[in-house]
Amino acid sequence: MYGNVWQIRKNSIARYAVVTKEVFDNIFDWGIQNFILEIQANNSLIKTYDLQECKRKAYENYNILIHQYKDNIFSKADNCLLDRHRVASCICGAFLKTNVFNTNDLLKQIIKTRKGVEAVFYYVNEWVAFHAGCRYLSCFMANDNTDNPDVFLNIIENFPSLPQTTLVKKGFLNCILFNLSQIKDEEQIGIAHYDLYAYAMLFFHLEQNFYQSM
Repeated sequence: MYGNVWQIRKNSIARYAVVTKEVFDNIFDWGIQNFILEIQANNSLIKTYDLQECKRKAYENYNILIHQYKDNIFSKADNCLLDRHRVASCICGAFLKTNVFNTNDLLKQIIKTRKGVEAVFYYVNEWVAFHAGCRYLSCFMANDNTDNPDVFLNIIENFPSLPQTTLVKKGFLNCILFNLSQIKDEEQIGIAHYDLYAYAMLFFHLEQNFYQSM
């Protein structure tokens, strides 16, 4: 029914079970880099840093967080893997620590003109971090559905399906990006205090919400 598109995606994702350097790089190359370039193309005031260097630093930060998480919940003698929601939280935190965009020109323009911009551009590095966590999680979800092309492609193309907010008019994504920005602010929370556990729960609920909305 889906021909080569599904088969290529299936072959490239079916082997993902652990985030090795190869897996990390592959998902970055096809699932995140284009997202970053699309953002860049839509706002000339933000500039990308060297993406290969960003990828290297993000993987380095991911390993720090994943080992920190394991050390806190497993015995030293255990050789256990974290579930995909915890992995997604570590991925999000790794990219939160690794800016891919220089937003200095954007901030100068806002100060000069006193005109706001869409929150997704103001919090563009946080947007990449959240997207990265979702993209890596979606690959693990798709890996569970390699024998069901309808579900498989739906996950790859449409995850996450963000829940509706009720009393907050700015929407779920803007709320998430604002919260992530407060973590990066040393005078608010500070990146060293990124809550791996809370965001693992967030990614768990995003997965549940996606399946319930199908």
